Amino acid sequence: MKKVHQLSALTLAVTSVLTASVAADQTSRTNGMRDNTPSLTAIQNATIITEPGKSITNATLVIENGAVQSIERNNRAPAGARVIDGTGYTIYPGFIDPYSSYGINVSSEQERSDTPIYNNEREGGNAANDAIHSQKHWFSEFKTNSEDANKWVSQGFTSVQSANLDGIFQGQAVTVSLADKIPNDVIYQSEAKHFGSFDKGSSQQQYPSSLMGSIALVRQTLSDANWYENSYGKQSHNQSVEFNAALDSLTDIENTGIVFKVSDEKSLLRADDVFDQFKVPSVYVASGYEYARLDAVKNAGSDLILPLNFPAAPDVGGVDAHLDVDLAKLRHWERAPSNPAMLAEAGVNFALTLHDLENAESFWPNLRKAVKYGLSEEQALAALTTIPAKIAGVDDKAGKLAQGYKADFVMVKGDLFADGTIQSVWLQGEENELVSRDKVDFVGNYSMKLNDQDIEIAIKPGAALSGEVKANEKTSALRHVQSGNQSLSFVADLEAEPAGSWRFKLEPEAQGVFLVTAVSPQGEEVRLEAEMDSAESATETSAEAEPVEYVSELTFPNVAYGLDGLPERQDVLIRNVTVWTATDDGILEETDVLVRNGEFAAIGKNLSAASRVTEIDGAGMHLTPGIIDEHSHIAIEGGVNEGSEAVTSEVRIGDVVNPDDIHIYRSLAGGTTMAQLLHGSANPIGGQAQVIKLRWGADANVMKFDAAPKSIKFALGENVKQSNWGDNMTVRYPQTRLGVETIMRDAFQAALEYQQRKQAYERMSRSERNKAAAPRPDYRLETLLEILNSERFVHAHSYVASEILMLMEVAEDFGFTLDTFTHILEGYKVADEMAEHGASGSTFADWWAYKFEVYDAIPHNACLMSERGVLTSINSDSNDLQRRLNTEAAKSVRYCGMDPHEALKMVTINPAKQLKVDSYVGSVEKGKHADFVLWSHYPLSAYARAEQTWINGRKFFDRELDKQRQQAVKQEKNALIQKVLAAGDDAKIGAKDGYKSDQPTWHCDTEHDFWLDHFTGKGHQHGGQH
Repeated sequence: MKKVHQLSALTLAVTSVLTASVAADQTSRTNGMRDNTPSLTAIQNATIITEPGKSITNATLVIENGAVQSIERNNRAPAGARVIDGTGYTIYPGFIDPYSSYGINVSSEQERSDTPIYNNEREGGNAANDAIHSQKHWFSEFKTNSEDANKWVSQGFTSVQSANLDGIFQGQAVTVSLADKIPNDVIYQSEAKHFGSFDKGSSQQQYPSSLMGSIALVRQTLSDANWYENSYGKQSHNQSVEFNAALDSLTDIENTGIVFKVSDEKSLLRADDVFDQFKVPSVYVASGYEYARLDAVKNAGSDLILPLNFPAAPDVGGVDAHLDVDLAKLRHWERAPSNPAMLAEAGVNFALTLHDLENAESFWPNLRKAVKYGLSEEQALAALTTIPAKIAGVDDKAGKLAQGYKADFVMVKGDLFADGTIQSVWLQGEENELVSRDKVDFVGNYSMKLNDQDIEIAIKPGAALSGEVKANEKTSALRHVQSGNQSLSFVADLEAEPAGSWRFKLEPEAQGVFLVTAVSPQGEEVRLEAEMDSAESATETSAEAEPVEYVSELTFPNVAYGLDGLPERQDVLIRNVTVWTATDDGILEETDVLVRNGEFAAIGKNLSAASRVTEIDGAGMHLTPGIIDEHSHIAIEGGVNEGSEAVTSEVRIGDVVNPDDIHIYRSLAGGTTMAQLLHGSANPIGGQAQVIKLRWGADANVMKFDAAPKSIKFALGENVKQSNWGDNMTVRYPQTRLGVETIMRDAFQAALEYQQRKQAYERMSRSERNKAAAPRPDYRLETLLEILNSERFVHAHSYVASEILMLMEVAEDFGFTLDTFTHILEGYKVADEMAEHGASGSTFADWWAYKFEVYDAIPHNACLMSERGVLTSINSDSNDLQRRLNTEAAKSVRYCGMDPHEALKMVTINPAKQLKVDSYVGSVEKGKHADFVLWSHYPLSAYARAEQTWINGRKFFDRELDKQRQQAVKQEKNALIQKVLAAGDDAKIGAKDGYKSDQPTWHCDTEHDFWLDHFTGKGHQHGGQH
């Protein structure tokens, strides 16, 4: 921070008797002489922007005691005021950053424990989870720091909203001035917004270890806060409700609201779903990707905080560099600067922040770039003033210039949003000078004569001045330009005698006239005068900026092969096709299939069609129902396992569906239309599953198939007892197969006892309820109750026969039926018991011997289970195999002579029955959803290609169109690479990590701490297979 102007001793002496005593605060005692420095100041002849869209020219701003006293239009200053000439200045309200950690002592990163930590040390009423710090009220730990404040002040910011940016619920922020005073004098709002994120940050605790775990923890914590508000001070289950400061601080969050950081536009929508459920007003610290799902972001209806961390271009300079860069990153490099303008045009309010910038000095170049890309100056100013003031809870004292508001403002020379310069920043009425007001503005055009040569010099604005010299019709750039307060020096190359490099120094002499000292190449000194032809106050008047031209497409999702929008639903008649019905009708030759309104309307020969029906010649082709995968891990974001604890039934795959996953499109190319997205196999009782239709181009909620009954993943075997997780992972119960059964029984017993407590509370009279706390809603146990009540169905990862029998026995003891054993490689050993229990099996076609517990697997498993009356399907558990499930089904024809039509059923109607959606999909029948595939060949052949894949009468994949898309992707990518190369070094400017992290390919056993990887860039993945 630069020097603060002080009044002269004489002025102090004269005016001190006219000014009331001004103390730093009201409670500190004065040691020595009292400070009676007068603060009445008037800045005259300035253009004052009182708020976005409102300005007053030739006005006087009067400030006193750190506040705005008045804004005068008549340029008169009050008696006794210190007067500053503001001619040529524009005064803006001070800028506000609503997301920072300024003034908060951020502890250094702790060494991560090798031994897993499952419980948080409880102290002072803190939460049970170490990622929850909502009890923190950060005003109590705030300290001013002028050196740190300079990061913001140097960019024109006068106040910030601040908290420790660590954890999921991070505590309640404080909004403060950046003035160099004691905290008592700079706190503007002591109880500002709560801060939060999905990232557990520095927490050493295992839970949560995934994005879906974090979402579940947010949901449970908000529910707990509601319960705590109504329950503290009452008895709960024969004991007093615990004191919980973390929950207590959240009981008013529906009024205070939360500022919540998200990693991308999809997580913004995920967070918004949760906060809407609890009516929590939310502001999201955005990612810069909001343009990719703009309508959905707009419909969320929340304000945003935008970091301007535009990315540096991917490296495409090498001969083969194009092979390593994907189209999505090239698109984002080009489109990111347009994100603010697109949000503004859509009517989304947003503030700006320095957060996430690698260097604060890039803020203004990036903001000016955003203006160039279409953001209006008024919108930009609102994002710096009125909008963040409201977010930070200080819109009654900051964010605009009005009587009684804080004297926080910025003095600017020139056009702030083009290439003007911030000259000074005023904090509570005290000036912090960035550029001396004594500094001469040398920007402009000069003319002079040197040895009878007409010399023209143009000095251009910018953070570092530059310019050019024109002599004898030849123009060259100035070199070694150095600017002082009262002088400007540079070197210019002249061709006329004496030719060579001349050194010049300009100093002001009179209005518009400058004394020039010139030194020739021979060292001779010449003095002359130069006249400024057109002095410009820090910027040049330029023509309206030309619209930015884009090379990239904007698709849904905004990756290669994305669509302009969802395919239109068509009424279509496929003629003379071979239909594999997956019903008792079997395979129908030379048959017509009519699709109307997204359903199969008729199947038969010589069908007639209305005039608007599209006809397809299906001669030589085969039509099957869309393939259904009972066990998939595609389209999941932020971790497939919440592998921290043994029971995690509260987490939901549905919370983390990733509609941008290219495996969706690739699976459509293999004829797959529906998949059950399963939690991994890291714990005995895992997370809730999600059935989706592969509607490429839709958002996550549209992909979800809401008609599917609820389901959940259980797991048996090596993974759940951490056999292959490493030597340190031996703490969590269970560590044995016996323990797996025990913990399942214990969990179900806990759910039954939970239900009993709820029922007992419901039976209480009103007076009894007034004294007793209601049972705390527990999403983990609620899910288990759904299983016990046959409202949610279990799909269990399993291999070994003894464990399969054990889990059926547990289910029977607790009165429910195990729906599906998935993998089930020893299912042939216990097929009779499975059939008697009513369990189905979804298996691999021919995987065996890839780990100890599958040594007894055989490729005849599917046939043997089917023959014994077990409803059997083939699943993928693999993004690769999901594209070839037709040939996986064919292996049972090869190995054990299964009827081909029955084999096809194992990837169509049978998994539909296992998912309990067979009334909608899985077969070609009148009235069912028109989810179907047109194959080029016999569908169980390795030569068969899915030519077209349809869902609900919409064509989501077309092989001929795909060929066109491949060429379009190639052309677009090459055009963007050329644009990067043409930009030269400018393309290298920007955030090196300004792109989304690539999601790995998930498997059942992918068990790692997603947040540990995010927090430290490290992390472990444990071994094991499927």
